[in-house]
Amino acid sequence: MTQLSHFIDIDLADKKWAAAIADYDAHIARAVQAACEVLGFAHSAELSIALMSDAQVQTLNRDYRSKDKPTNVLSFPAAGPAYDEGHILGDIALARETVMAEARNKGVSAADHMTHLVIHGYLHLCGYDHDTDKSAGLMEGLEIKAMARLGLPSPYEENYV
Repeated sequence: MTQLSHFIDIDLADKKWAAAIADYDAHIARAVQAACEVLGFAHSAELSIALMSDAQVQTLNRDYRSKDKPTNVLSFPAAGPAYDEGHILGDIALARETVMAEARNKGVSAADHMTHLVIHGYLHLCGYDHDTDKSAGLMEGLEIKAMARLGLPSPYEENYV
């Protein structure tokens, strides 16, 4: 478990993540910290991040979203009093094969792409979405600011390398 302003429980459900991104835990901690900073969060909360295979994420996507295919990141906001009081945010799941393929296709490092997706998933846990142009613009702006805090380029520009 890594502690910054949040308690982050990282579940290495697919052990191949460790070979793909050797210091995945440090990248996750930095991504969460950057997202917290752009949102102005100073309190502690818990979240879990599962580093999974495509097959594992596909099962979640099928069971919870009725989409029988893998996807890069899924977010499951917590519910109940602990969530309402800001103590528990929820869970994020990342699909290794999809994340790695997207990184290759975009010409970016796997670590940088994973960092972006953790920020993206974290924002979903905090109630942000991209279901309308307005909400997508707001969420993307926060992602760009968080990436910039880490010295990384905007993931929404064509030259994201």
